[in-house]
Amino acid sequence: MVDTLRPPNHLDDRVITWRQFPGYEGLFFWVLGVNDVRQKVDLFFRLAPGARCPSHRHVGPTDTLVIEGEHRTYAPDAAGRGAASWQLDQVRPPGFFASNEGDHLHSEEGGAEGTIVLLSMTAVDGVIWEVLDDAGRVVAEATLDDFRRALQRQAAVPAAVPA
Repeated sequence: MVDTLRPPNHLDDRVITWRQFPGYEGLFFWVLGVNDVRQKVDLFFRLAPGARCPSHRHVGPTDTLVIEGEHRTYAPDAAGRGAASWQLDQVRPPGFFASNEGDHLHSEEGGAEGTIVLLSMTAVDGVIWEVLDDAGRVVAEATLDDFRRALQRQAAVPAAVPA
């Protein structure tokens, strides 16, 4: 039977000291690594149930693996009703893997129980993603330097130990 081959331990995110994305309720992250040579950032991204991130564009190639929960993605409305109009694109269950080559505009949301996804992102000229307003203007960006600083701050915070 296949289930007997599974390890008895699974991801226990209680050992992670989640960091909230400043200014965004219900959005958390934990940086796993920053690789300057490869221009890559790997992180766990957690969305609380129903929490939705702002529209953003991953500048370079990005791989996504759903670790737990339901990960919902939204795409700009194809009818062209403006950048503020979004439609549900995919409902991703645990184990779902997605990949894109960059220049990927979307929004995402945690399902009824929230979600944890693994993101492996490649920068272009040091930029990982850009946050856009309803008019489609870039209002913020996340860079390799931002995640490197976050990783350094994480090192100063001991991981939580589950009871």
